[in-house]
Amino acid sequence: MQLKSMVLAAFGCALVVTTSTLALAQLVPGTKRDLDFDDLMKTVDLDDPSLRLEYKKPTPDGSSIGMFIGRGDQPTDQCFVPTNPSSIPEAEVVSYRLARFLGISRIYYPIDYYRLGPKAQAKFRDMVVNARDTDPDGTTNRKLVLQDLKANPTALLGIYRIRPKTKMYTVVSLGSGGKFDLNTGIAQEISAKGPMPGDKRIALEGVSAGRPGYPTPPTETRVELARQLSTIFVMDQLLGQWDRFWNNLEASGDKNGRLKLVARDNGGASLEDWEGYDDYSRWVSRFDRDVIDRLTALNAFLKGEAKEFAGFTSPETWKTAVGFIAPASYETFQKKLAQLTEKRVPTIVKQYGDKTFFPPKSAEVAKLDAADHGVDD
Repeated sequence: MQLKSMVLAAFGCALVVTTSTLALAQLVPGTKRDLDFDDLMKTVDLDDPSLRLEYKKPTPDGSSIGMFIGRGDQPTDQCFVPTNPSSIPEAEVVSYRLARFLGISRIYYPIDYYRLGPKAQAKFRDMVVNARDTDPDGTTNRKLVLQDLKANPTALLGIYRIRPKTKMYTVVSLGSGGKFDLNTGIAQEISAKGPMPGDKRIALEGVSAGRPGYPTPPTETRVELARQLSTIFVMDQLLGQWDRFWNNLEASGDKNGRLKLVARDNGGASLEDWEGYDDYSRWVSRFDRDVIDRLTALNAFLKGEAKEFAGFTSPETWKTAVGFIAPASYETFQKKLAQLTEKRVPTIVKQYGDKTFFPPKSAEVAKLDAADHGVDD
């Protein structure tokens, strides 16, 4: 993952997360996995001395730093990542919660805001001070986190997330020749002018069993993988994601032998950024109709043209529940949402008709999706 100058410039901006923001997470719709995660977050206390906190150092796949969290001799299955140029908390939380509103959280990691208490913060500060990173981006991250620790000595803001039980694989081929090619294969099928993907089941290069006992290799129909890819790109377009192609598109297999794409690490987004918006418009012109219908309903609600959305009757309350903090982030999201639902999609429909949308999910697929609790299932 590369650091972006614009994100670095915005790094020093203070973000305030109110208690009401965290409390409202329970109002966000979701699967059982999502609701269980909300309940878990009510109990998290990293000042608990029985927890084992380990330094999360930069890796070849990512430059963010943080802490892995475990209990006793059990493997670390959760982590805390502070605000840094590779992980903007607002982008992470809004991506996940918006996915819940759109019914697509099964392809996103559960994430919430978390502020370190004084004891955990002191431990983390020692880890960061004593770390010796050789990666340039990791070194930059560490210096910036130390600055933030100094500015916020008792309440460092970050994100808290569950580490998936299933092994995740970086997607290296959606086209041909082992490359991610937006002009071939599944990537071509998210364009309305491209061929409509069929129901043939396929595997992805390099993706094997999710964990011992899972079928190998997992497979999924072309149309469902194309639907997932399109939806991830629509979310990226709305939320300013700029580093999806830096090893942040993953895949995994589940216990039923199904393959699934996963939007990994959404913290590189700067929600008020328009960079990349036009690129996604060129790449994506075939959509999941259900997702577009929900986004269209959301747009009407936020503009005051509809009285209700997903049980919410106040746009301000919805804005807080979905995790927006900075006014500019929310305002830019509204503009992108309106442009997509009022202009972009209707223009494509006028040109391509039904080819604009993937066919509806089969009853079997819809049932399996409903039973799929998410990437950590």
